[in-house]
Amino acid sequence: MTADRLASNVDVFGGPEPLDSTVRVAVRVPVHLSFVDLLGLLTFEGALTWDELNDESVIREALQYAVLQTNLVTMESYGRRALAAYRGAPEAEDAGDTNLIVFARRVAIAVTRTFGVSA
Repeated sequence: MTADRLASNVDVFGGPEPLDSTVRVAVRVPVHLSFVDLLGLLTFEGALTWDELNDESVIREALQYAVLQTNLVTMESYGRRALAAYRGAPEAEDAGDTNLIVFARRVAIAVTRTFGVSA
């Protein structure tokens, strides 16, 4: 992990936040995610719409939020579930979601286009 400059009036991602004078330090935490990790996070935690899957900057921003909001056990579960849907055989807990297979496949295309990794 590396630490960078101090800043105030910014949100947790460094965006302007004029009403928040909290001092924050920019921190870089190296994270190495597989295709399955990315697929799971963006399918279940990314809160992406169908249209947003065409916008690489939105996908990257959604991934930032997803990584911060998800613990490792949940991330593994999301990956397993998303991969099952991608393969056309959703797990029992997802079987009633008729759009999940198509959505997971669209997320997979977006992951490959955005990050250069594939199944």
